Amino acid sequence: MQASGKSSLIKGTAIGSSYLSDLTTLAVGYMFIFCLVFLYIGSLALLRYARGERFTIGRLYGIATILEAIPSLCRQFFAGMKHLMTMVKVAFLLVIELGVFPLMCGWWLDVCTLKMLGATIAQRVEFFTMSPLASSSIHWLVGIIYMLQISIFVSLLRGVLRNGVLYFLRDPADPNYNPFRDLIDDPVHKHARRVLLSVAVYGSLIVILVFLPVKLAMRVAPSIFPLDITIFDPFTEIPVDVLLFQICIPFAIEHFKPRATIKALLRHWFAAVGWALGLTDFLLPRHEENGGQENWNGRAGRDRVHGGREMVAPQLEQRMIQHVADNLNGRGNANDSNEVAEESDVDDQGDSEYGFVLRIVLLLVLAWMTLLIFNAGMIVIPISLGRLVFEAIPRLPITHGIKCNDLFSFSIGCYIIWSAAAGTRYAIDYIRSRRLAFLVQQICKWCSIVVKSSALLSIWIFVIPVLIGLLFELLVIVPMRVPIDESPVFLLYQDWALGLIFLKIWTRLVMLDQMAPLVDESWRTKFERVREDGFSRLRGLWVLHEIIMPIVTKLLTALCVPYVLARGVFPVLGYPLIVNSAVYRFAWLGCLIFSALFFCGKRFHVWFTNLHNSIRDDRYLIGRRLHNFGEDSLHSSEPGTTTASDDDEHEQALIPRDQEGELGLRFRRHIMRGNQPRMAA
Repeated sequence: MQASGKSSLIKGTAIGSSYLSDLTTLAVGYMFIFCLVFLYIGSLALLRYARGERFTIGRLYGIATILEAIPSLCRQFFAGMKHLMTMVKVAFLLVIELGVFPLMCGWWLDVCTLKMLGATIAQRVEFFTMSPLASSSIHWLVGIIYMLQISIFVSLLRGVLRNGVLYFLRDPADPNYNPFRDLIDDPVHKHARRVLLSVAVYGSLIVILVFLPVKLAMRVAPSIFPLDITIFDPFTEIPVDVLLFQICIPFAIEHFKPRATIKALLRHWFAAVGWALGLTDFLLPRHEENGGQENWNGRAGRDRVHGGREMVAPQLEQRMIQHVADNLNGRGNANDSNEVAEESDVDDQGDSEYGFVLRIVLLLVLAWMTLLIFNAGMIVIPISLGRLVFEAIPRLPITHGIKCNDLFSFSIGCYIIWSAAAGTRYAIDYIRSRRLAFLVQQICKWCSIVVKSSALLSIWIFVIPVLIGLLFELLVIVPMRVPIDESPVFLLYQDWALGLIFLKIWTRLVMLDQMAPLVDESWRTKFERVREDGFSRLRGLWVLHEIIMPIVTKLLTALCVPYVLARGVFPVLGYPLIVNSAVYRFAWLGCLIFSALFFCGKRFHVWFTNLHNSIRDDRYLIGRRLHNFGEDSLHSSEPGTTTASDDDEHEQALIPRDQEGELGLRFRRHIMRGNQPRMAA
């Protein structure tokens, strides 16, 4: 023990002495450099003093200039440090507001929806420990989406409510509002207070708008929980987010028009509740024809919003008018009337303020109850309807028992609700504006349109995507993943999903005004014609002949020709089974490579031909002459010119090909020779 203690002590002493020796060496070095500089400056000063020059500091190689520049350098240094600290502050606040805060919102949303998804805190913590980056990314994305939805909802409220109602919320559309200027100018404690307020507000909104509706939905329909929203199903191998964000949501936004629909619902809700509470003029903007009329509710709301001025009730106005009339008639005492008016003013102001606050509180409570019921219904009703439809899908022969996903169920349920609501709205509009017979006529018309276009839509939505997905699988997936001695298994719903994505991408490329592979102007013209016609004027035979059949024909050719070559032609040559299997496996890829080479060869031939013609024209072409129609008959009526032109053409025809280099000179001589008879005439 003593030996070990002594050794550790000796080791510590050696380390300490080494550290001390390094510091000593560094200090001695700096002192030596300082002494050299001081000796140089001193010797220089003594030499100048010995030569008779005045001993001033300004002569020491611009030391005075350096001393004068020190304050400016210090100011620039402190200004640079200030800008650096401002950049650090802005970066820190951006990280807090765009990084940490959305992450906190995502985690809080996850905690509030754990029971709905059938998960636990332990599972979330385990997932975070296994993959912290993926967990943080998912929660951050969820938080950002939630914050974006809140911002969109507030913008919809601004479009519905009167200007000034939401005065306490910042308007991003305000030209005087600059968030980056606030980040730079406002102090840190103000930003901290703002962030804490945002945490409290967003946390409360998550509880009110997410947690409580989830609880209500689980109480109303406990059988549909927990929900299955698996993003990636290993059985189907179809990423749900791809279908959801690339197909379902864009289709819903294009046809449902959720912004206009929600805005109309908000306007009707505020009109009804404002009428019930007497807050219509405070909540909704006035119409131009009613701009001169103004009631007490509007004045009270605007006074509360725009400066806190005192509010006056209609009864108080009538009372004051009556009192002034009595005073003009000589009845009553002026001092007594003033005291009575002031007491009545104070009492009515207190009653009106308390009544206004009570109505605002009732408005907020009704809004929360409406959102609670609406959110709970949007969880239960679409998922229930979608599951009823989705239960029939696994029974189809092409699905192989695909598992239900509640994201798809929600999308299908929303489509069903939208179809029913749209049909009901159109029926009500036709009944109100026209006769019932016209409604029946329109129903029959649209039924015939649906029957006519159902075949085309089924081919476009189901058949063509399956063919595209099957071709992609034979070209890419099967050669890469399936061994040669095994037979590939095709899952048509996977091929349909992939084909639908590729078909959508191709149609988007066609509608763009840019050139791309497999895209030309003819397809764009056809698609624009179909869009202009719409479903009501859809020409089925033309669409079938010009769009559907060419696509299906090309896809079937690309699928069948390699199959016939691999299964019908190549086995006749007598090669072994393994070679035939390899040829079958790579037949589609080989045909694709051969087609690409053939296409490239044709393009190169066209390019080389154009290059040859351009070089030939640059070297030998003298000029081009435009001949009008009927010019020959006009020249035939002039005998002098006809002879000259005929001689010119005859002589030009006799020019040998080996003298094409002198074509310009000969051409000018012939022109001069032809002009001589004209001059003589």
